[in-house]
Amino acid sequence: MNQKNTWQALPGDPTKPGISRTAQGFNFTVHIPTGASASLLLYKKGNSAVTCEIPLPENIRVGEVSAIKLEPMEPQKWEYNYCIDGKVCQDEYAQKIIGREKFGAPMSTVEQEHGIRCGMIELPTRKTAPLQIPYEDSIIYKIHVRGFTKHTSSKVRKKGTFSGIIEKIPYLKELGVTALELMPAYEFFELPRWSEPASNYRMDPTQPARVNYWGYGPALYFAPKASFAATADPCGEFSAMVDALHEAGIECIMEFYFPEHTEAQLVLDVLHFWQLTYGIDGFHLLGDGNWLEMTARDSLLKKTKLSYVGFDTERIYGNDKRPYYRNLCEHNLAFQQDMRKFLKGDEGCLEAASYRMRRNPVGNAVLNFFADHDGYTMQDMVSYEQKHNLENGEDNSDGSNLNYSWNCGVEGETRKHSIRRMRERQLRNAWVMLLGSQGTPMIYGGDELCNTAHGNNNPYCQDNEIGWQEWNQNKVNLQMLDFVKQAIAFRKKHPVLHQTSELKMMDYKSYGCPDLSYHGSRAWFNQMEYNCRFFGAMYCGDYVLKEDESKDCYLFFAYNMHWEEHEIALPTLPKKQQWHLAADTGSERGFFAEGEEELLTDQRNVLVPPRTIYILTGRQE
Repeated sequence: MNQKNTWQALPGDPTKPGISRTAQGFNFTVHIPTGASASLLLYKKGNSAVTCEIPLPENIRVGEVSAIKLEPMEPQKWEYNYCIDGKVCQDEYAQKIIGREKFGAPMSTVEQEHGIRCGMIELPTRKTAPLQIPYEDSIIYKIHVRGFTKHTSSKVRKKGTFSGIIEKIPYLKELGVTALELMPAYEFFELPRWSEPASNYRMDPTQPARVNYWGYGPALYFAPKASFAATADPCGEFSAMVDALHEAGIECIMEFYFPEHTEAQLVLDVLHFWQLTYGIDGFHLLGDGNWLEMTARDSLLKKTKLSYVGFDTERIYGNDKRPYYRNLCEHNLAFQQDMRKFLKGDEGCLEAASYRMRRNPVGNAVLNFFADHDGYTMQDMVSYEQKHNLENGEDNSDGSNLNYSWNCGVEGETRKHSIRRMRERQLRNAWVMLLGSQGTPMIYGGDELCNTAHGNNNPYCQDNEIGWQEWNQNKVNLQMLDFVKQAIAFRKKHPVLHQTSELKMMDYKSYGCPDLSYHGSRAWFNQMEYNCRFFGAMYCGDYVLKEDESKDCYLFFAYNMHWEEHEIALPTLPKKQQWHLAADTGSERGFFAEGEEELLTDQRNVLVPPRTIYILTGRQE
């Protein structure tokens, strides 16, 4: 095993975890539990046979950290692992992993011990910097890297890869999103490792292991996932993808799942690495641990987006302080729950729905969504009331039983035109609610094209057409895509819909009108009774300036989620302005082109059909 080599083993720097460049070679630093035997294993590049094993005895360690320098050493010739107490393991700070280039491929018994190795690489030089787009101007699009382009309908050359994402950037720009959020794109283990208990990955250890398609589990957090790369250089390909997104004006946000008991320092090291090495714009953090507050307070991350289920901003900033740059964001599951209930016409939802649509706290942003990776897609939200997860192999026991969905009268796919038209209308309603709310909207990839998982609300193990995004360009899907594009463009055009702070519902600038007001069957009457399912919301454009320094216009959203038509009273507009119909979710046309909005014949009341939203704009003829 040991061969004569030209390098020298010298004392290293224990303050630099992982491997780092020295003048002529590399510094290797690793954590070793007290009393454990350990050695550094070196392999010739592309060979799983150990070429050299260098002992790391206890007497050269600082605390539980061992560090040595090997000089001179050429990185392109070598790979490495560690052996700790007789078990071969990877460097948790490894920046490239060899041996996991094929997604979901099982490893033979012979390959298991040395089949996965750590690469010694020169990290790519990034060309771009983080974009720092404010939350109020952001529209986030969330995808699974593999699932985004793996389907044959994606029509990209390098399916399921970082390069495949680059090919889809023109689509993202045309859609109008400002950020791409990636589900785990680091080196997670989609099948059980030989060193991990199989029960961590499957409910029944007697059954074949199910693929951890989503990637929430044990991981090597510093390495881009090799099986998501179309080339042998996942680091360079990932960096090229981030640069291409930035050049298109699109941020790159990464999801990271940290299991309980993950050390706070490791979390910070991970986030700093991706931020500084690849220019990542933000992180969606998942998992429980004592690392959250330390991460929120970190100085290097103060202008990097950080999303979590919730932050104690009073503890972080103090009672009377607000952040100079609002980088924290609440991943707002309550929006999904309350708005789905309002959408399907449940009683007692008006107050909660109006609150969710205006919520925009000063201490942190809120991320609004109707669908995420966990739960129904938006299409399934209007097509299923019972989960259909049998293909997951857990006897339909997995996944949430609370989906707040309505199938519009038939469970699953149907040819009945009245049901299909109702589902399309409900989806248009949902898009207007999402993109007309003050918080930051998040779109789960494929929802704009009516993507379905066929009622599976937990496709964590579905590396197939259930879990992949479809790009079918049929008439209905294209109409929905066009509607979503128009809704995004409308939101961007009207800054009154995405303001920097929460609306006060007061005339605090003496414009003669509050920034936001609610209306029912009578104007200026806040009709929020328990059994009411309709209301009007008026936004006063005088409070916000557009890019050309002109004031925004008045907007009126007339929501009717009842199965009967309702008349909603309209406030009188100032300066001889009149109400015009700008959008109608009951129509396939959706939005009217600018200047073609229909003048309402009745300027005092508007009759809204069942399960329909009207958007009205105030302007002079």
